[in-house]
Amino acid sequence: MRGVRLFLLALIGALATGGNASLAADDATARLLEELRQLAQQSREQRAADRWLQRALDDLVARYDRPWQRAILFEDFGDGDYTRNPSWKVLGGHFQVVRGQGLSSVVGAYVTAPGTQAPEQASPEDELSSLIVGALLDRALGPSGSPADRPASAPRSYADSQPNRIRLRADVSNAFAMTLTLRTGGSSGARFDVALAQSEQEKYGYRLILDTGPRGFVELQRIRGGRGAVVESRPLQAAINDGRLHDITWQQAPDGMVRVLLDEQALFEVRDRAFRDDYPWLTLNHQAGELTLRSLRIDGT
Repeated sequence: MRGVRLFLLALIGALATGGNASLAADDATARLLEELRQLAQQSREQRAADRWLQRALDDLVARYDRPWQRAILFEDFGDGDYTRNPSWKVLGGHFQVVRGQGLSSVVGAYVTAPGTQAPEQASPEDELSSLIVGALLDRALGPSGSPADRPASAPRSYADSQPNRIRLRADVSNAFAMTLTLRTGGSSGARFDVALAQSEQEKYGYRLILDTGPRGFVELQRIRGGRGAVVESRPLQAAINDGRLHDITWQQAPDGMVRVLLDEQALFEVRDRAFRDDYPWLTLNHQAGELTLRSLRIDGT
């Protein structure tokens, strides 16, 4: 047991002193990574390592086992012009580049739809009605109904019904790693989504939705025929509507494993292999609040 632990520590140290570039470039290191992956699995099965050491080992495998080695796009709006290098096209609303800040967008805050109450102020009768409707839906879908079986939730009502929309020809590969460094604001939070589509009509692809309000959530939708269906949805418990920069990372591996992370902390992981073709088009839709995209990085296979 002690020998295994010492070996693992030495291996972790050797990898940690290397670099991502050298790991990617060296075939011998690729073989070492494969052996590391097998060792991590064997250690987990045989419980041959302490918990913290097993976690460090798994983290190393995840860090260096990156199938996305090709740089597709990096945009930080440093030239002050979003219409060239690369060329973004505004589909609706208004965007501006603030030097040293990034791409900025402001849209009206949430409002309550006519004849309804805000979720925070729902009456006991409303809550009871919601429970009854939920029970009927569960009965219709069955106890094993998954998020993918449910239609995408209806959008909330906003003071400004017209979102700000901007599109880019990004040519994203089917397996990709995307990181958006951004800042959100507004008294009621912000809501926006990033869509990767196989055509300009956005009939097929994926959409990642984030809501940073008091009842925030992160949701992945699969788009078929222009309609979205929920693949996974989780509450966004972290308070990111704090005016600071945060990293939202969206990864899809060649085997269909999707991971979404906030500041390198996993929000959820789910497998979905609905599409095998690439995603030429990327669209940013901003529905509410304040949003500043500081930078966008996409790597692919």
